[in-house]
Amino acid sequence: MNARHDPQEIAAAAFAEMERSPAQHLRLALFGVIARVIESCTDGDIGVALQLQPFLADYLEEMQSQTAVTDNLSRNWSHAVLAWESEAVKRGARLPLVALREAGLSPLEIELLLAVGLVEEDPRFGNLFENAQRNERRPTFGLLMAWWRDGGDEDDDRCDAVRAGLQRLIEYGLVQLPNPEAPRADWALSVILPVWDVLRGQAPALRWLRHIPWDVLPSLEVQVASDEVRLACAALPALLATRPAPVLLVRGAAHNGRKTLAGALAHAVGRSLLIVREALFEDENRWRLLGAIAAMTNAVPVLDYELTPGESRVLPPLPLTDAPLVVVTGKHGAWACADARPSLTIEVPLPADAQRLRHWQACLPARAFDALPETAAGMRLSSGSIRAVATAAAGFASLAGREALEPEDLRRACRTLQAARLETLATRLEARGALNDLAVDDATREEIATLVARCRWREELARDSLAITDGSVGVRALFGGPSGSGKTLAARLLAAELGKDLYRVDLAATVNKYLGETEKSLNRALSAAEELDVVLLLDEGDSLMAGRTDVGSSNDRYANLETNFLLQRIESFEGILLITTNAADRIDRAFARRMDVVVNFRAPDAWRRFEILKLHLADDQLDDVWLEDAAGRCALSGGQLRNVVTHARLLSLQAGRRLDEEHLHAALVREYRKTGANCPLRPAQARTWPR
Repeated sequence: MNARHDPQEIAAAAFAEMERSPAQHLRLALFGVIARVIESCTDGDIGVALQLQPFLADYLEEMQSQTAVTDNLSRNWSHAVLAWESEAVKRGARLPLVALREAGLSPLEIELLLAVGLVEEDPRFGNLFENAQRNERRPTFGLLMAWWRDGGDEDDDRCDAVRAGLQRLIEYGLVQLPNPEAPRADWALSVILPVWDVLRGQAPALRWLRHIPWDVLPSLEVQVASDEVRLACAALPALLATRPAPVLLVRGAAHNGRKTLAGALAHAVGRSLLIVREALFEDENRWRLLGAIAAMTNAVPVLDYELTPGESRVLPPLPLTDAPLVVVTGKHGAWACADARPSLTIEVPLPADAQRLRHWQACLPARAFDALPETAAGMRLSSGSIRAVATAAAGFASLAGREALEPEDLRRACRTLQAARLETLATRLEARGALNDLAVDDATREEIATLVARCRWREELARDSLAITDGSVGVRALFGGPSGSGKTLAARLLAAELGKDLYRVDLAATVNKYLGETEKSLNRALSAAEELDVVLLLDEGDSLMAGRTDVGSSNDRYANLETNFLLQRIESFEGILLITTNAADRIDRAFARRMDVVVNFRAPDAWRRFEILKLHLADDQLDDVWLEDAAGRCALSGGQLRNVVTHARLLSLQAGRRLDEEHLHAALVREYRKTGANCPLRPAQARTWPR
């Protein structure tokens, strides 16, 4: 035949002016499959096909207008499509169907995939596939076997190829079965809708997956990172391009640029990014689907998943894709690959002071950055938190009619992040006042002063001692003493002195509420406290830190596991952690060894009780001699004395006069009555004060 009249040449010439896009490629490929369906369903008698399904005439007319012939329509059309896609690839077009073929799918398997998806493109194909007995409007396994075996039952090789091809589409997560319990010939096949979206050139619509195109990913050159991370990043693109592609573990705090770094690495190797959440593991089919989408989009899959200490996870092989796999995770837990792929690890630490300033500078106008409060440099936040705080603080300043940021703007902005991450796990306590207001003995005050210095210089101390320690910037302090001796008050005043917020986790309530998931709950609280630079208070620490016991039951084993977890997590904690206990002798010695500072709070003596009363009475003037006598006789704790003054104020309000000794005496009597004891302050003495 003369080339000018060759149907393939005619079709190729007509296709040449068409847009080189995934959607156009899918449309052309579908026409070829429709031609195959028309030829197969009536043994090549197109007239019968049109009589049975008149809507096919529209497709037939359009195809014939391109090829000008009806003989061997599907073959001529397919050859013309191959010529079109070859030219499209030369021009740099990224075609998902071509990517599937390069990933290992045969032309037959791609045809079968498109045949299954016909009903998604045009619901009228449901009439062609309809089975009244099963109320099914999708192609069945047996129907596609019959249409694609080319030559009848004697062609066993072709039947085996069709059967194997359909099985592979199911195994790769491209096709699903609504009725897997039926005989195989009656399996109704449907294409996975996100797969069809990607074939059209659209982003996959999945709640657990987000696709980021290559052209919007950042480059490695713009990363604000430590010298160690930058050095590793320079070598990583070449390593990620090797085959088999390795698994890269990017470890560090949340919202600290881990996914940004993964995106920059994907950009460096010429790929887009697929970010998947932990919901990926809720259904094993999602893992296979991830491989298929990664192949079609030429993407690097990034798994964002946090493990707790002692937890492990094995990653199965990803089908269809040879892309490197990136796991964005925390400092804890172990990852392994079922296919023994090599793995690389890169640590992304929280930014140091110089890097923090660069992040502030990158997200603030020049004038606002020049007037940035000094407290900003000392806020040990993750990179993402710095940018979020900067934006919110600038908004608060703007509402107040200012350009320059003030410390209060930064504190308010930080609390917007804390509310989202911490307030479901812990309770924020008001942190205000001065440490001078704390009525404690000299030894306790000296240890608290040491703790303040340790907190303020923790980063410098970690750098200076890096050669002989692990360089941890965490500070762990144990506050021990009887109830009401001022432990919680000291925590409040310490946080105020450091200019940080204080959050309290009640360990006893946490264990009861999260039985079976205590470790995960505590890990979330500790991780959030690290990344948001708050002071975390673990109340009643002896409930989890008590000495480990011999295992006599499953309860003992579980309690020991919780203790071991907390022991490891506290040791690796990089924030400021305060632990209170009423029974320091019950604390496991392993915990005590890991405490940087131990502050012992003792029951106040007579002079301390006098100071506490004066502190709580504030401007209320009472006779000092009477107060000294009451403080000497009434051996109450600081918390009880606070209750006494509060109730005395209530009595004065009810009486309509200023607070006096009579109100205080009545409040003392009531406080002793609460404990079932008698007040040692004699009534006669109580009434000798001047009116």
